[in-house]
Amino acid sequence: MRILALIFALLPVWAWADCSVRPRTAVPLRIVAGALLVPVAINGIEATFILDTGAARSVVTRAATQRLALARDPWVGTAMRGVGGVEKLPNANPQSLTFGGVPLVRRTLSRDTSLTVGTLPQTEAGERPIDGLLGRDFLSVFDLVLDMPARTVVLYEVSGCTGRFLPWTGAYTALPAENPTDTAFVLPVVLDGVRLRALLDTGAGITLVAAPGLARLGLTPSTLAADPVQTVSGLGPRSVVMHRHRFGRLLVGVAALDRPVFWAAPIQLNPIVDMLLGADWLAEKRVWISFATKQMFVAEP
Repeated sequence: MRILALIFALLPVWAWADCSVRPRTAVPLRIVAGALLVPVAINGIEATFILDTGAARSVVTRAATQRLALARDPWVGTAMRGVGGVEKLPNANPQSLTFGGVPLVRRTLSRDTSLTVGTLPQTEAGERPIDGLLGRDFLSVFDLVLDMPARTVVLYEVSGCTGRFLPWTGAYTALPAENPTDTAFVLPVVLDGVRLRALLDTGAGITLVAAPGLARLGLTPSTLAADPVQTVSGLGPRSVVMHRHRFGRLLVGVAALDRPVFWAAPIQLNPIVDMLLGADWLAEKRVWISFATKQMFVAEP
């Protein structure tokens, strides 16, 4: 933590004209079984959350609500839809959430700290329980820098900026993003020569090609029949059978990944996209996810 504090102290405040780029905090990132884990303080107690840009709402497990003594909302519950189906439970209402010392509030008019209560596909990381998912309702207030080689996450406050505004000194590629619903971060990609729309989902350990993407690629159940299958637990109460399919090439901007193995399943995603771009694609990359300007920047190696 002392090293992170030093790194954060050295980050410059970048501003010109009406563009302001202000670092808020640097937080350690752990990777366990493909999950990107970060510490979140809830009511002053440290909890372990998965960093999940694919989740519209942040989630806390039922076990964590008991361990952290979180008050439940007697009036409001949230229907949670994921790969594992739909689940609805009363929300949890923590008094405070902080991330690297920075208070977190949801991107809503009420600026509340409400958490959805639900079932997670992964419940432990080593010997520590996974307490929840930190989703876009809190994360999209900031720009987010994932430095995978350094195992850090840095939050920035960005306002009034457009174009290539980063304070990075090295070369980087800029990709435009769409927000079809809420703050969903959807990127243009090319898989096996076909242009697809991919939801950036750091909560997915492995990239997934869903029903619309399979149709565009011409992959049918008979095509996938020879692939290995595995039962996968997703967000929600049920499990899904998926195929492990080897593709030819994935292009995200100028970053190419040859002969990757991704999940393939004829399921529908929300929002409707062709695929999830998971944490496996992020391996050893440094990316800047700009919710403020609807762009993703990828540092060139």
